[in-house]
Amino acid sequence: MPKRLVRLAVGLVVVALLWFALAPLGFGSWHTPIAETPADHGIPFSDVNFKPHDAPILLRAWWIADGDPKIGIIMVHGGGGNRAQPYTDWLQLAGALAQRGYGVLALDLRNHGESGDVPPGPSFGPDEANDVLAAVDYLQRRYPDMRFAAIGHSMGGQTAIYAAARDPRIEAVISDATYTDIRSITPTFAHAATGLPAFLFGAPFIWSAEHLHGLDLERARGIDIIGSLASRPVLIIHDAADPVVPVEQARALAAADPSAELWITSTPPEQWPPELHTRFGSHARSYTLNRDAYADRVTQFLARAFEKKAEP
Repeated sequence: MPKRLVRLAVGLVVVALLWFALAPLGFGSWHTPIAETPADHGIPFSDVNFKPHDAPILLRAWWIADGDPKIGIIMVHGGGGNRAQPYTDWLQLAGALAQRGYGVLALDLRNHGESGDVPPGPSFGPDEANDVLAAVDYLQRRYPDMRFAAIGHSMGGQTAIYAAARDPRIEAVISDATYTDIRSITPTFAHAATGLPAFLFGAPFIWSAEHLHGLDLERARGIDIIGSLASRPVLIIHDAADPVVPVEQARALAAADPSAELWITSTPPEQWPPELHTRFGSHARSYTLNRDAYADRVTQFLARAFEKKAEP
């Protein structure tokens, strides 16, 4: 019996070491296939591509516009997503914004969708911000007088915050279901994505991701930079029942930028459509649960944001 217990203990240790050594590889890139296009929703669009300044890769995107819009919105998906964003129904939101006179550029971030890879993998906001700025550069070459906003959910919201902090051409930011820092929500996100217990993604997992695989989970800290956007309009959206990013993180982001608007949505679970009853729950689903109110709130926010003259 003691020998069996020793062998069992050794086996468990080996499995644990293999887990912590290899599991972070799943965070290297997320090339989820694109399962639908704007055409599937009757939305006119064109395929476009461009390159970021910091990496020799090609970024894929869709340009969705009706006519000659004066304001371009960069739409940024979350971690593991792509520009189709079926999880959040944001193609429908893109169509609604286009009908209201905005142009929408929905892009695949690096290490996602059909865009190229940049080792060691996602930075969960800071590096992906360069993809947003590349999208702004592309549209400005095409439409020299265009003004810009960015909207993103989860990692996309963090990315939009970082992009705006670096470039004043982004005059307004809409951040939906965004975290204060990636480290704090790694266990809940990984649990939702895999179904495995959250404790498996605690400190040893994070140490392995950072020290064995080169992922810097200390960098993505929107809480530290959102205050630099105080001179520009920011709308923070979050669902009260989000199981991945606690709603308290939205309140913390709003407190760090006192001029930001905070909209906390709340829909009872019994009113959720069946597809929301998953481990991700209402994470980044405020549009799905409040379509008309969401589109109205976003467009009213943008109308106020762009009433004022653009800063030099």
